[in-house]
Amino acid sequence: MLLKGKNVIITGAGRGLGKAIAIACAKEGANLGLISRTMGELLNTKKEIEDVGTDIKVIIQTADVSNFQEVSEVLLTFHDELGLFNGVIANAGYSRMWATHEFINEKFAEILNVNVLGVFHTFKAAYPYMKKDDKKDKARFIITGSEAYPNAPPRLTAYVASKFAVVGMQKAMAAEYKRENINFTMVLPTQIDTSLLRGKKAGDGNKPEHVLNPWDLNDYYLFLLSEKANRVDNGLIFTDDFQEVKKILAEAPSEKRENWEAFKDYFEEKAPKSYENVKNLGKLVDFIIARS
Repeated sequence: MLLKGKNVIITGAGRGLGKAIAIACAKEGANLGLISRTMGELLNTKKEIEDVGTDIKVIIQTADVSNFQEVSEVLLTFHDELGLFNGVIANAGYSRMWATHEFINEKFAEILNVNVLGVFHTFKAAYPYMKKDDKKDKARFIITGSEAYPNAPPRLTAYVASKFAVVGMQKAMAAEYKRENINFTMVLPTQIDTSLLRGKKAGDGNKPEHVLNPWDLNDYYLFLLSEKANRVDNGLIFTDDFQEVKKILAEAPSEKRENWEAFKDYFEEKAPKSYENVKNLGKLVDFIIARS
């Protein structure tokens, strides 16, 4: 198992992307500390993990990531139950859509509090308990970003601001903690079939074709948590580019699908713009090829 015996913390784990990541990590043998604002959703996530039948620990606690005291108390509990953290995924997110001049002030602040302060609170509270003693298997802090960076769609000003902010935060933290055996990385999804995008319609089987399922992103998080990504720091994984990788891999001649070295020139020819974003993440392409 890819993550056997590792301890992974996930915020926003009650539904959508966080839930999918939690189940994927459980299948790979990770012990889990799961956070959401809603206990009912966490219980559903835990039940689905238990139905998989993996022999792991799953600890669930409610917390609002915009409240540092709550996050701090929960992560202390996780440490007491699990031990040091190998990986922490700051996944919780929130968004609303309005014209900027009509945006409700309190909602604008709430979005920033969840999406920016929530990442800061998660890291600050987790830092004392991250496993930083092994240069060959560094601790991981992974942020769920968004295609809103750098695309900046209209009527989502607060959300866009928050997603630009966390890219800057990651860059600063990667530089600050470079010698402490912590890697900082981010997955920046395109649209996903979650309540954040489709509300109560999420998961109804009628999503638009271009919208991804939450589990379509599992490989990116599993890779970043694994020892295969030990040298990936301040990495930005744009899922749109890697969906292009998967598409062109499926169409490539067999000799071009063996590994990144065999594929990269072919991919650069077919998709030069995406190649620029993935060329330093060849190990992830190898990971995708191995799991396909």
